[in-house]
Amino acid sequence: MKLFLAIFVYLLIGAVLSWGILLAMGGKPGLLIGSLIAYVVAFGRIGCTAH
Repeated sequence: MKLFLAIFVYLLIGAVLSWGILLAMGGKPGLLIGSLIAYVVAFGRIGCTAH
């Protein structure tokens, strides 16, 4: 079940980042900046934890 949740979250992050890139091309970089910060924070909390 954790695998499916991880796949879902990964796809969701990819969709939000893609949507942010499309909006940034139109001159509205807010979503891209926000989602990039959220991705970096999530990667730092989850990816760098001691196992």
